[in-house]
Amino acid sequence: MTRHRLITSVTGAATLAAALGLLASACVADGSRGEPRRQAATLTLTKPAERAVDRAVAAPDARMAAAREPMDVTVYYLRPVGTTRYLVPEKREVPFVPSVDGTVASAVTELLAGRPGYVGAMRPFPARTRLLSLGLAGGTATVNLSREALGARGDDGYALQALVWTVTQLPQARRVVVQVEGRSGGTLDGRPLASLLGLGAGGRRLVRDRAARVAPILLAEPSPRAAVEGNRVVAKGQARVAAGMVGLRLRDPSGQVVSQSYAAMPSSAPAWAAFSGALTFVPPPKPQLWTVEAFEASPTGASVVYSVAVPVWVGR
Repeated sequence: MTRHRLITSVTGAATLAAALGLLASACVADGSRGEPRRQAATLTLTKPAERAVDRAVAAPDARMAAAREPMDVTVYYLRPVGTTRYLVPEKREVPFVPSVDGTVASAVTELLAGRPGYVGAMRPFPARTRLLSLGLAGGTATVNLSREALGARGDDGYALQALVWTVTQLPQARRVVVQVEGRSGGTLDGRPLASLLGLGAGGRRLVRDRAARVAPILLAEPSPRAAVEGNRVVAKGQARVAAGMVGLRLRDPSGQVVSQSYAAMPSSAPAWAAFSGALTFVPPPKPQLWTVEAFEASPTGASVVYSVAVPVWVGR
């Protein structure tokens, strides 16, 4: 069974850029020119036997060794907090695929059909949305989705941005063209594709949005439904919070706060940094599902501006 794990570190330039919300603006057509072109390697998902293999990905021996182990991809789900939506990266484990476009396709399939591991996160597209095909050429990935994708909320652009951030985690995919049932304009089933793809769709090449809100707290531990032994649970992750402090709370099944603490950040905050903090409690006599919460409080008041929670078993 696929294990669900939140991204635990921000390593490498591409991943760091994702966490810091870098790269070009949302739903903006990319106008770069003069790039070397290569023949598109198209992966048609309805015919697995026809998958193309990019042999530049790895040497044969490396591919054979890696094939024995699953691989990690990063999927960007959405999480609403009040009326604001955030991109929430989760590291997911998928079967090994020996090609770049196959890896991207696995990540997109997980985005569309996977189950988010953390409370409040959700898939950006409606249920039954499928990836019909994926082509990669000259740094542009063409992603063809099924008609169900038109049911996504597209007014703020975050559904598309979740897809774009997921696709562009590999350096070989720098831009994304989104299609629905092979089309990038006009209407489908009486609905305009522009309702999802934006005004002037027509095959625009989309890039990451520098202004996109990436969740400011990435809670790596404990994992969902982990069994906590004894009377102490440690919360770890990465954060970028204005006050330089991550609040921590432990709630019982009724929602009552039974323990509260905080994790101080380095003086360089609000830059991204690791945090770790402990919560102590009196275990219940029988196993219960409690909730560990990490949150950011407003620097000007006591209100919570962002929080992320994960259920854990205590008293076992």
